[in-house]
Amino acid sequence: ALTMLLDRELFLETIYYGMGKVVTGAAVSETPEYNTAIEPWPFDPPGAVKILDAAGWIDSDQDGFRDKDGIPFHFEFLIPSGSREVEQMATVYKEELGRAGIDMTIRPLEWATFIESLTNRKFDAVTLSWAIPADSDPYQVWHSSQTERGSNYPGFKNEEVDQLLEA
Repeated sequence: ALTMLLDRELFLETIYYGMGKVVTGAAVSETPEYNTAIEPWPFDPPGAVKILDAAGWIDSDQDGFRDKDGIPFHFEFLIPSGSREVEQMATVYKEELGRAGIDMTIRPLEWATFIESLTNRKFDAVTLSWAIPADSDPYQVWHSSQTERGSNYPGFKNEEVDQLLEA
């Protein structure tokens, strides 16, 4: 649902002047590892609302924001300060989330503090990008062993993926 509330095509056209494309995975899109058969999630606010409703995230107290089991749908989005493009993206995304009843706080941090928050895993959500070579090794970013002190900042853990990365 959160992906369906992010108009990536709009960002590419207006913020990045059409220089880019929406991708569906972490592999470089011009490599054999990239699966072109996977379609990107669409920008679909009504569809996102249906998913949120079905998952039980509704505005039960009529305050304008969704909640579930008494927990409000609120999160903090860390961004590196000084990046005009990221600030614009985060602002537009916050507005779209708000229309769907989700409260997001944008927290810009200077680079050293931003990296410290990543390293210490002190964030709800964050935007990142890597400049990686086409023949990159995804182990550092996606292997379960990298969740504590490696670059697997989201904390993704999956035994099958670990085995594939090791192979």
